[in-house]
Amino acid sequence: MIKIYLLLICLLFSLIMRSQEDICIGKRYTLYSDVLQEERGYWMHLPESYGQDTTKAYPVLYLLDGESFFHSLVGISKTLASGRGKYLPPCIIVGVLSTNRTRDFTPTSSAAERNGKVSPNVIPQGGGSEIFSRFLIEELRSIIDNTYKTNGENMLIGHSYAGLFTVNTFLHHTELFDIYLALDPSLWWDQGKLSKEAAELIKGKDFTGKSLYIGVASKKRTDRVDIHLNRVNHLLTEILPQAHNLHFFTRSFPEENHGTIAIPGMYDGIKQLFGK
Repeated sequence: MIKIYLLLICLLFSLIMRSQEDICIGKRYTLYSDVLQEERGYWMHLPESYGQDTTKAYPVLYLLDGESFFHSLVGISKTLASGRGKYLPPCIIVGVLSTNRTRDFTPTSSAAERNGKVSPNVIPQGGGSEIFSRFLIEELRSIIDNTYKTNGENMLIGHSYAGLFTVNTFLHHTELFDIYLALDPSLWWDQGKLSKEAAELIKGKDFTGKSLYIGVASKKRTDRVDIHLNRVNHLLTEILPQAHNLHFFTRSFPEENHGTIAIPGMYDGIKQLFGK
């Protein structure tokens, strides 16, 4: 009898072991960037249907700060691409990993603080967004488009400094992406220079076929004073509504701060941008 029990236990254990499988949501890759002169990493997620239909092509979501938000965005995309609440088509997700965020995401070199003031002897930093943009388009996107079944529709998602990069790309290089999702963009940078330039940058442009969402963390802070919300509100209420044929959405999140807005902002942004 004991032998029979032992045999049954061994068989049960074998079945359990056979049923265990890893849950994999993506793969890690690296490439050497000649533009940036450094090794850069990115994470890839392919939709479940990717290998089932060899003729189908997919839009691509480029997520900045991928190491922070990749897992969340994959979960959000799976939720919003299936079931009754289907908003998003199945997408390829590329999470771009960060190295030097200030250098890569800011459009100008600046020594100004969040309150707009410049302290003595502070060395200006940043200003490398144009170079990073070249890496993103000329090198990374080239690999993605030549390796995977992409349909030519591209979306850019960024938070904080990466949100600043997203808005800057939308204003200066609108043609590079079809859909832009910026979460609490750091428009205080360089004394709010980008928001000051925005009116001139959209003048005479036709934004047909382009979509933009900006989510703002509006929970009040008592630990510092900055010009962030003033710059964001000016852009949202005075400038962007004037953009010709722009598919524009915005939302304020009074319960979220700068550090917590990313996930609810991505969820709401995708619903708004892809809603019927």
